[in-house]
Amino acid sequence: MKYRKVLDKLKKTEPVLDDAEALVDRIMHSVEESTSHSGRIRMMRILGSMSGIAAAALICLFAYETLKYSLSSEDNLSGAQPVNAAKTMYLHDLGGLNNKEKEDIIKNILKNREAQRARKERLSAAFITHNRKITHNREKNKLSSSYN
Repeated sequence: MKYRKVLDKLKKTEPVLDDAEALVDRIMHSVEESTSHSGRIRMMRILGSMSGIAAAALICLFAYETLKYSLSSEDNLSGAQPVNAAKTMYLHDLGGLNNKEKEDIIKNILKNREAQRARKERLSAAFITHNRKITHNREKNKLSSSYN
C-alpha cells in the first residue's frame, strides 16, 4: 500500500530541470554517437559474413580436391597413373584389338574403378574416425573443465 502511494506521488510530480539546454545537448550527442557506432557494427557484420562465406568455399574446395585426387599409400608419386585414365579410352577405339586384348582392357578399367571405390571408402572411414575422435576429445575436455 505504501509503495502505491509513493508511486502515485512520483507520477503526479513534474520533473525539475536545472539546465534544459545541457540536457538536450547531452541527448543529441548520445544519439549522434550511437549512429556512428552502428555503421562500424554493420561493416563488421558484413565483413564477418563475407569471411565466413569465403572460409566455407575454401573448405568445400579442399574437400573436393581431397576426394578427387586422393592417393593411397601404395601409389608412388613419380609413376602413379590417374585412376580415371582408363576412362578416356572408349570401346569404339578398340576396333583393331582381338577379344583377349579387349577383355584385358575392360578388366583393367573395372579394377581401376574398384581401386578408386576402395580409396574413397578408406578416406571416408578415416574421416569419420577422425571426427569421432575430435568429438570424443571435446566432450572429454568439457567434462574435465566442468569438474574444475
